[in-house]
Formats: sequence, structure tokens, C-alpha cells
Amino acid sequence: MIITSKPGLGNKVHISIDGKYTLTLYDDYWYRLKIKEGQEISEEELASLKEEAGFRLAYEKGIQYLTNRSHSRKELFEKLKLKYGAPAAERAIEKLDYLGYINDEAFATEYAGYLFEVKKYDVKRISYELKLKGIDSEIASNALKTLDNEPILRIIEMLRTKYYNKTNSEKELKKLVNRFVRMGYSYSDIRSAFDECELEMPGY
Repeated sequence: MIITSKPGLGNKVHISIDGKYTLTLYDDYWYRLKIKEGQEISEEELASLKEEAGFRLAYEKGIQYLTNRSHSRKELFEKLKLKYGAPAAERAIEKLDYLGYINDEAFATEYAGYLFEVKKYDVKRISYELKLKGIDSEIASNALKTLDNEPILRIIEMLRTKYYNKTNSEKELKKLVNRFVRMGYSYSDIRSAFDECELEMPGY
């Protein structure tokens, strides 16, 4: 198999095998190999090039994802695996982790805060969401401890502000109860909040 190359966009190099485009490498890696134009390579050497190409693309995409927002280790791995396969994704994750770009503790605290303040979720739902992101139970527990959780007061606040105009019928109240349950609040806390707001808890 004869290997040739030509410059691509930015710092990329397009690699062709026997005149057919095969893969793209980054120029720092390609020039470090010191492969000559028209050199013959083996199947093993080509496989090594493909492995490096997959890893580097996964790594660069990982940086892009992390630039947009923080990710948990599991979340980022799953995204990269879909595009580049498990081996390349794992190598990329290991390098990103080594460089300090991945921090499940910081992510868990940030994400829990977002779900608590913006989504208004209760800690039960937040705990579930953190688990979905692959966050260790101890890390999740520590993140939840940073939240000033007063579930009944939070429900009361939502009833008096965000949902103040959705309490005029039993049908609307049922929808509210179901919404609060999906947000992680217990029936007992919902009932207490309804009582405080002098609202009739709908029957089921």
C-alpha cells in the first residue's frame, strides 16, 4: 500500500492510500512520523494511523464539548463513543482527565445548582439526574449538601408566583400536583404547601 498526503484545512493533513483518501491526521503527529511521500506501509501501520486519527478527533471534539459546557466523565465518554468508537473515546477521556479538563465533583455541584435554581427540582429528582450522568453516589451526596433545600417553602413560592394563575380548577391543580411529583417533591410536602396556600388538594 502506497501512502501519500496533502495539506487540509488548518493543521490537518489528508492521507490517501493507493491514491484514495483514507483518513485525516493532525500535522504535528504526521510530521513527527517522518513518513515519506509514496512510501509503502503495512496493514499494521495503517491500523495504527487510523487509531491515532480516531483518538485525536475524539480528543479535539471533547475539548469542543467542554468549551461549550462542563460534562461528567460518563456523559462525555458516551458522546465521544457514538462518534468515534469506545477505544478512541476512552483514550481521549483519559488524556482530558489527566489534563484536568474533567472534574466530576465540580460538574456535580454546578449541575445540581442549575437543576435546583433554574429547573426548581427537589433533591430527589436532582439525585436521579446526577445518577444518569454517571456521578458517583458519594459525589452526588456532597453536591446535594450544598443546596439550601426547603421543599415546602419552594412549592409555596412556585404556587404564589410561577403558577399563581393555574390554581383555578381541580383539573389545573391535578396537573400542578403531577408536575411537582415529576420534579421530585413528595405528596406530603405538596399537600403541606397546598394547605398553606389554602388550596384544596385534588382527589385521585
